[in-house]
Amino acid sequence: MLYFIFYLFILQFIPCVTRMNIEIIDAKERNIFLHLTADAYPVFFTQAYHEFEHSNGYETGFITEDHKVWMPFRIYKKLIFNFIQIMYPPLLAGERLTVAAEKKFLNACIEQLKKEKKYHRIIQPFVWDVFHTVPDSATYCPFGQLYTTLSDKTEEEIFNQFSPKYRNAIRKVLLNSDLVICKTNTTELQAFYDTYREVHEKQQVYFDSYSHFNHMQRALSNKHFMLMNLYYNNSLEGGAVITYTKKEANYLYGGAKNPTLQNGSIKLLQFEIIKQLKAVGVQKYIWGGCRLSDVTGTKQQGMQEFKMRFGCQIKKGFLWKIDLNKSYCLLYDTMIALQHRMQGKKFKGDVIDYEKNRAVIIP
Repeated sequence: MLYFIFYLFILQFIPCVTRMNIEIIDAKERNIFLHLTADAYPVFFTQAYHEFEHSNGYETGFITEDHKVWMPFRIYKKLIFNFIQIMYPPLLAGERLTVAAEKKFLNACIEQLKKEKKYHRIIQPFVWDVFHTVPDSATYCPFGQLYTTLSDKTEEEIFNQFSPKYRNAIRKVLLNSDLVICKTNTTELQAFYDTYREVHEKQQVYFDSYSHFNHMQRALSNKHFMLMNLYYNNSLEGGAVITYTKKEANYLYGGAKNPTLQNGSIKLLQFEIIKQLKAVGVQKYIWGGCRLSDVTGTKQQGMQEFKMRFGCQIKKGFLWKIDLNKSYCLLYDTMIALQHRMQGKKFKGDVIDYEKNRAVIIP
């Protein structure tokens, strides 16, 4: 009896550790979307976006804590290996967690995933937002998100954030505004795709198939999918594909003629997209990810400079990945290394591998 009383006494001074209730849920359980109001979350949390991923052959799901905190993911399957790719950092009621809460949630997720023994690795996530922190033992790198807030500014205020060079180029195009036409109807997909494909073929870089875009347009519909092409004097100058909810929009794909008839056409295209997003009540425009290291002389330099000259802001954070089953991951990495050696190629790794040891130069 004395031991029991002593035990109860000691318990008063031991901090209470609350175990998090983490679940991994298949996105095909449609009732989960009852917890996720579409316009309160980015597009990656919507049922429509998960249906798009399913149409491309991916399985998707959510990692959740008590159906309150949500983190979407998709699954890559290759031979016997199952890899998870996180689409977006965890949100609670549509908002980001604190650094401490995100750390706790991520560590609990890793613990649960290891227990389930179903997945082998969490690979580099989507880059539409950055994590505040990383789970213990993860491999990570500093990374940024480029964005423009729309809800707290007028069109004129947003325009005045553009670099003087961009503003002047847009004004020059608008001197002949009667020759400018922006088209957004569904029949524009093929025209956009032809330009997008041509650009990527010339640069000898990967590009998605027409069916990829067609699936996206069908699944997301005009509620979450925007395609805008800009014509000057009846000639297509370029176009862009945007996904959106009222929470935020994402500049997913772009393509432009080289050269364009007017130097400011693609700058004007982006301003027209911003105006249309504001008209439907979108709060923020996400331009994409941003490397924080020195990108001088790389392909990223031109892309980042193009976006930053629209006056966008930079959010700094992290990308991360982690092995859940070290034996399977060692086997996979050995197979990939052998495959590259037989093909005479050098394995380059992903963005995290490239950036993890590079100095951050963007303040």
